[in-house]
Amino acid sequence: MALIELTQVSRHYGAGDDTVHALDDVSLRIEAGEMLAIVGASGSGKSTLMNLLGCLDKPSAGTLKVDGRDVGTLSINETAALRRETFGFIFQRYHLLGHLDAVGNVALPAVYAGLDGTRRRARAIALLQRLGLGERLGHKPHELSGGQQQRVSIARALMNGGRIILADEPTGALDSASGAQLLALLAELNAQGHTVILVTHDAAVAAHAHRVVELRDGRIVRDEPTQARTSTAAAPAAEISARVDRLAAWRESVAVSLATLRSNRLRAALSMLGIGIGIAAVVGVMALGDGLQRKLEDNMEAMGAPTIDATVNGGLDRLLKGLPSQAFSREDAAALQALPGVAAARLQRSTMQAARHGAQDVFATVQAVLPGDLSRDRQLIVQGRDISELDLDTAAPVAVLNQKALDALIPAGQPALGALLMLGELPLTVIGVTADRSAFGLGGMTPTIAVPEATYVARIDNEPTAKNLRIYAAPGESTAGLMGPLRQTLLALHGTEDFLLRDGGQFDRINRDSLAGARKTLTVIAAISLLVGGIGVMNIMLVSVAERTREIGIRMAIGARPADVRRQFLIESVVICALGALVGLALPALAAQLTQWLDLKLPLLVGWRAVALALGASAAIGLVFGNLPAGRAARLSPVAALARD
Repeated sequence: MALIELTQVSRHYGAGDDTVHALDDVSLRIEAGEMLAIVGASGSGKSTLMNLLGCLDKPSAGTLKVDGRDVGTLSINETAALRRETFGFIFQRYHLLGHLDAVGNVALPAVYAGLDGTRRRARAIALLQRLGLGERLGHKPHELSGGQQQRVSIARALMNGGRIILADEPTGALDSASGAQLLALLAELNAQGHTVILVTHDAAVAAHAHRVVELRDGRIVRDEPTQARTSTAAAPAAEISARVDRLAAWRESVAVSLATLRSNRLRAALSMLGIGIGIAAVVGVMALGDGLQRKLEDNMEAMGAPTIDATVNGGLDRLLKGLPSQAFSREDAAALQALPGVAAARLQRSTMQAARHGAQDVFATVQAVLPGDLSRDRQLIVQGRDISELDLDTAAPVAVLNQKALDALIPAGQPALGALLMLGELPLTVIGVTADRSAFGLGGMTPTIAVPEATYVARIDNEPTAKNLRIYAAPGESTAGLMGPLRQTLLALHGTEDFLLRDGGQFDRINRDSLAGARKTLTVIAAISLLVGGIGVMNIMLVSVAERTREIGIRMAIGARPADVRRQFLIESVVICALGALVGLALPALAAQLTQWLDLKLPLLVGWRAVALALGASAAIGLVFGNLPAGRAARLSPVAALARD
C-alpha cells in the first residue's frame, strides 16, 4: 500500500463567474521512504498539489489517501490530527513565531499533541542540538540567520515524528552555501527513513531527489526517477511516546496571550482601559450602594428598634366639631404592649425645667423613663449606671445626664457621678451619663435629664396620662404590619379616632426603596459603559485575527484544530478583560481609600462580592465579545491563512 495515493484528483476554485482548474485529473503514488521533487512553472499547480498532499486542503474530485485513509471523509479534527501526527512542514519563509524562542517554536507541534512540558522541551532541545543549534536555544527568530531559522523549522517538522516532510521552496530564501547544507540535511533525513517531498521550481534542487514529478497546467506531464541514489531505509515511527499533558495547550495559549499583549502594549493598554472603566463603573456603583446600605443600616440600628409614635389629635377640625380628644393612659400602653410584634409601649412624659449645679445652670428637658428605656432609645451609658427597678420602686431622686447636660452643668475636670443637681426645689443625684449613639435619638441635640418615672410623677408632674405614646416593634417586625392592629386597638379603647399614628419605619423603607432605585439606574449606566468596553475588545480582537492570519495558518499546519485556534483567541480576549478588571477594581479601591483619607464622608465599600462580580463580568465579556473574532479565526482555511501576507 502506498504511503500517499491520489486517484484522478482535481481541485477547482471559483474566481468570479469563472472556475480555475488548479489540478485536473491527477493520479500519483508516493511510497514510504521516497525523496520526491514536484516541479513546474508558476501557476502549474505544484503549490495546490503540495497543499493536498499535506492535508491542508481537500480535493474537489477524486480520492486522496494517506496511509490508506481517505482524506475526503475525515472531519476537521481528524484531518488536523493526521497533519499533526504524520507531516512536518518546512516553509520557504520559515514561518516561525516571533514571540517564541527556538525551543518554543520547535516544541509547538507537541503542544497540540498533548506532550507534557518537561519531555516536550527536552525533545525540542535534542532536535536543535542534532541540527547544530545547541548554542541558539534561547534565541528568537530575529536573532537567527536565515539558515539557522530554516534549521529551526526542520526541527519543528520533526518534533512529532515527521514521517512525511513537505518542503516548500526550502532553499528559496537561502544563499547557495546554506541551501546546499539544507539539501544535504534533507537527504540525511531521507536516508534515516523520512519521506521527503520537495516543491520547487529549481531544477538543481530537484536533482537531489530520487524522483521528479513535473506539473503543467494542473496535469502531470513527467514522472521519472533521477540519478540520485534511492533510499531503502524504512519509514520512521513517530517518536513521541509520553504521557499526555492536557493543560499544555492552555498554558501555551496563556503564554501567547501575554506575549501578544507585550508586543502590542499601547493597543492592549487602551483595550484594558476601556474594560477597566466599565468594570470601575460597575464596581463603583456596587461599592457606593453597599456603602450607603451599610450607612443606612448603621443609622437604623442607631435609631434602635423601629418605632411608631401615637399622638393625641387635638387639631382644629376636632375642636370645631366639638369632638373631645382623650390622652393616652397606662392602660392604653399596656394594651398596645400586649399585641403580637410589639416589644414595648411607653407613655412619653417630659417637661422643660431649669436645672442648676453650683454656679452652672441650664434649661433642660426632663424625661420620665423606665428601666431599659435609655438603652432602647440608643442612649449608651458611658459613666455610672442606668435607672434601676429599685429606683423606680422607691421613686429615688436620681438622674442620668446626656452629654449636653453634662457639659452645661458639670465643669470640666469635676466628677459627674454623685454630683447634686437642683431641679427647682427637687435635689437629684447624678448616677449616670449617656452618649447618644443615634443619628436622630432623643436628647442628642438638647440637654436632657432622665429620671425614674415614679419620681417624675411624684415630684414633677403627677398627671397620669400623656399626649404622646411610643410603640417599639419587636426585632424583625415590620412597623407597616403593626399599623393596622395598633389603630384597631386604640379605636376600641378610645371609641373614636382621636389620635394620629406616625410610622417611624416608613423612613427606613423610603430610604431603602430610593437607594434600590438609584442603584438600578446607576447599574444600567455602568452596564452600558461595560458594553462599550466589550465592543472595543471585540474590535481589537478582530484586528488581531487579521494581523495574525499567517500565524493561524502555521498553527493549523502543524496540527492545531479549529478548537485550539478558537481557544487561543478566547483566552487572549479573557486575559485582556481580566487585566482590565484589575484596573477597574483598583480605581474604586483607591477612591475608597482617598475618601477615607480626606474624610469626604462618601461611603464606598469594595467587598469580595464586588471583586467576584468584576472578575466574573470581565471573564463573561471576554468570552462573549471574543467569540466572534475567535470563531472567525477558527474558520480560516489553512491554505488561505498561510497564503496571507
